[in-house]
Amino acid sequence: MHRKSTRGRKIRRRSNVFSRNTRRKDILKVIGFAVLAAAIVFSGFFAAKFINEGSLPVSDPTSKPLKTSTDTTRQPTKTTETKPKGTNSTKSLRAFYLPALNLETNDLLFDDAADAGFNAVVFDLKSEDGVLYYQSTTELSEKSKATADNALTLNQLNSLKKQLQDKGITPIPRLYAFRDSVSPSNIPTAKILLKDYPGYTWLDNSREKGGKPWLNPYAPDAHSYIIGLAEEISGIGFSKIIVDGVQFPNQTSRAYYGESNLISLSKQEVLKKFINDMKTAVGSNCEIIHSMPGLPVFKDGTEPFGGNPVTLGADTIAPQLLPSMLGKNLKAGEATLGDPSSNPSDAIELAAGQVKLRLELIEETKRPSVMPWLQAFDYTADQINGQINATAKILGNDAPYILYNPNGVYDFKVIKQR
Repeated sequence: MHRKSTRGRKIRRRSNVFSRNTRRKDILKVIGFAVLAAAIVFSGFFAAKFINEGSLPVSDPTSKPLKTSTDTTRQPTKTTETKPKGTNSTKSLRAFYLPALNLETNDLLFDDAADAGFNAVVFDLKSEDGVLYYQSTTELSEKSKATADNALTLNQLNSLKKQLQDKGITPIPRLYAFRDSVSPSNIPTAKILLKDYPGYTWLDNSREKGGKPWLNPYAPDAHSYIIGLAEEISGIGFSKIIVDGVQFPNQTSRAYYGESNLISLSKQEVLKKFINDMKTAVGSNCEIIHSMPGLPVFKDGTEPFGGNPVTLGADTIAPQLLPSMLGKNLKAGEATLGDPSSNPSDAIELAAGQVKLRLELIEETKRPSVMPWLQAFDYTADQINGQINATAKILGNDAPYILYNPNGVYDFKVIKQR
C-alpha cells in the first residue's frame, strides 16, 4: 500500500480574546469532529474483514534457483519456428505435471517418462497465487511485481523448451488467469473492489479466514495482463498453453467490478471474450487448453463460470477429474459411486462418461477436445494405471490426459501410458 506523506500545517497565532459565540461554535465543531472520527473508525473496523491493505509476498525465499542456463538477460529470443495450421492437436498427448521449481533439466526423469510412453510435460509459469516463474517483459507484468526471484529469463525459457523438444517431450506452460493474490495489490485498475468502499481491495473471505484478492474478470487491464503473457510465450515457440482460473470467485458478496466497457456482458460472455481474445493473440500456431474443475462440467458449481465452462470457446478442455476432488458420493445420471477416491478407476470411468455426454450436446464443429487431469498422488501404480485405462475406455485410445502430482514425483518404471 502506498501511503501519502503528511506535513504539519502552520498555525497563525491570533488574539487570546474570543467572544462567547466564537467559543461556543468552536466547542460544537470539536464535538462534531469527534462524532465523525468515531463513525469512521467504526466503519473502518467493519470493512477491515473484507479488505486487503497490505502488499503480498511474490516469491518463496527458500526456493532454489532453476538450473537451465547462465544467461541472465531479459531480452526475448526470437524464434523462426513455424508450424502449419492444424498441427496443434492434443491427440495422443500423454502429459505429466511438474512444479516450476523442478524444471531444471533432469535427464533420468524425462528418459524414464519417454520410455513409459509419456510425451508432454505441464508446468506453471504463472501459479495459482499469481507468482510469475519467468521474467516477462510486458508492461503490466513488470507493474505486477509478481516475478519470483529465481524466475527464468525468456532466453532460458526458450532454451528449456528446445531441450524438452529434443527429448520428444512437448512443453506445455500453464497460466492462471483471474485467480491471483499477488498482482491485484500492484495493478489497481485490474482488481475487484469492495462494494461501498471502492478505494479498498475486495477479498474472497475475511482476512482472519485467509481471504485473498482476485483479478477482475471485468477489468480490461486484467485481460491485457494475462493475454499479454500468453502472447509473449507463444512468440518464442510454445505450441500449447494451458490457461486456468478463468472464472469469477466462488462467492462474490460485496464485490464491485467497476464501470468498464465490459460490465454490460454476462459472466459467461466476458469469460468467453477473454478466451477468444487469447486465441487471437497467440495465433494459429498455438493451441489454448482451458483447465477447469471437473464437477461444473457435468454436475453443479457452474455459477463462477456463468454457465457450463466447456462452452467458453477453448480448442481443448482439461477437466480436473481427480477422484479426491469428486466429492463423497459421485452422482452422474442414474449412477451413484460412493467414495470416488477409494475407487479411482470407476470414478474416472463415470466422470469421463458424463463429460463425453455433455460435449455431445455441442455442435460437432464447435466441440472441444478433452484432456482430463488424472490423480497420481496417494495412489499405487496399479490405481494410476487403472485411471489411464478408464480414460482410454471412455474417450478412446488416443485420448490425451495429464497425470498430476503436486510434488512432481512419479515412478515411470511402473506407470504406463496405456
